[in-house]
Amino acid sequence: MDNEQQTFINSRENLANYLKTIHANRYPISLLLDGVSDIRNIAAMFRLADAARLEKIYFYRNQPDSPPKKLSRVARSTDKYVPHQLIEDFEKLHAFKHTHDLIALEITNQSIPHYEYQPKPNRPILLIIGSEKYGVSPDLLHFVDATVHIPMMGVNTSMNVACATGIVVYRWLEVYLSTH
Repeated sequence: MDNEQQTFINSRENLANYLKTIHANRYPISLLLDGVSDIRNIAAMFRLADAARLEKIYFYRNQPDSPPKKLSRVARSTDKYVPHQLIEDFEKLHAFKHTHDLIALEITNQSIPHYEYQPKPNRPILLIIGSEKYGVSPDLLHFVDATVHIPMMGVNTSMNVACATGIVVYRWLEVYLSTH
């Protein structure tokens, strides 16, 4: 094991203190998974949320294909560190309108490229991610503040949901970090 890798591992020896620091310093982006059901995508969202230190993951109309033990294994146990919550009905989403900008990641006639969206200073974002098969549900698309997409330059007009989410999240983190 080289010195750089050893230093990285040693920096997390006191996991409890490290987790406290992360919990107190999360970035103001949360994910709302709308019907995402593939365990690999859900696990990737946990890994992304951990890596990018996102605030929280919310599940709406989600029924993972696998049991929680498999999720934890595929997510490399990040489900133990990333705050997450199930939202059971649409009415509970209304509270987010007062506290977050609701942005859907979906190609629509009114969506803009993700890099053109400018996050508002001091206003958290709830990024809504749709199911693998159907995308963001119509009721949520009518409810959001804006819709963004990743321009597709190839033959296919879609991208894996976890990959697309990672692209958008890290772009917005770049904007956030450049202004704070």
